[in-house]
Parts: sequence; structure tokens; C-alpha cells
Amino acid sequence: MNKKGVTLIEMIVVMVIIGLGALLFVPNISGFLPSYRLRGAARDIVSTMKNAQVRAVSTGMTYRVRFTQTPPSFVLEYFDTGSGNWVAEGTSQSLPTGISIVSINFTGDNAQFNSNMTASAGSIRLQNNRGTQKVVSVASSTGRIQLQ
Repeated sequence: MNKKGVTLIEMIVVMVIIGLGALLFVPNISGFLPSYRLRGAARDIVSTMKNAQVRAVSTGMTYRVRFTQTPPSFVLEYFDTGSGNWVAEGTSQSLPTGISIVSINFTGDNAQFNSNMTASAGSIRLQNNRGTQKVVSVASSTGRIQLQ
């Protein structure tokens, strides 16, 4: 007897095993997505705030991160002393699907960063569609940004 290949039955058995494994694994992945999206959104906000802080110190200008609750988004802006207006630096960033802004506790919904390393104190609370929350807060005197 020549055993150079695999039989059709062996192929079907392997495919059934792979299919069953996929059926058990895929639902578990979908359960983790809301948490990953929430964590990613919070980290994006922290990163944008730290970027605003660094730019404020390095350029001597005032920067802020402006938040919008509906639709949930944020944008980095700087104050143009020549025109007296806030100018967006880049485009507005929308939060991922299923992530909402529960509360914004910054004056005027803006986290402001000054050239002397101070900032406007406050926090923003994010929530995923499963009710899990993350809070990004800023301390006024030190400008420290924390993710909780």
C-alpha cells in the first residue's frame, strides 16, 4: 500500500477540528473588543494631551485639547495671538465605535496647557458599551496627566 497522501476523511476530520476551535475562540475575542477600544481611546487622549503639553512648552504658546461629547471626539488646538483665535492642529479625532464621553470636567470642555507647564485642572470620563469606564485627569499646578 502507498501512503504518500492524505485521505478525504482525514482532511474532513482536520477541517472539523479547526472549525470547532474557531467557533469557540471567536466569541471570546468579541468580548474583549469593547475593553480594547476603551483603553485605546483613553491612551489616544492621553497622548494628545502630552503632545499639547510638550508643544506649549517648546513653542511658548498655549495649547488645548477641545472635547465634543456628541459625536464623541477631540482635537488639538493652539492659540494664535496674531488673530486671537484658536487654530486646529490636525483633524478632529473621533472615538471608536461603542465608546462615549460620559462627562467632561474641564472649563469650557477644553484641557488647556500653558508654556509654564501649568494646565487647566479637570477630567474626562469615557465609557464603553458594557459600562466599563476610564478617567483621564489633569492636575493644574503640575500639568500631570493621569489615566485611571
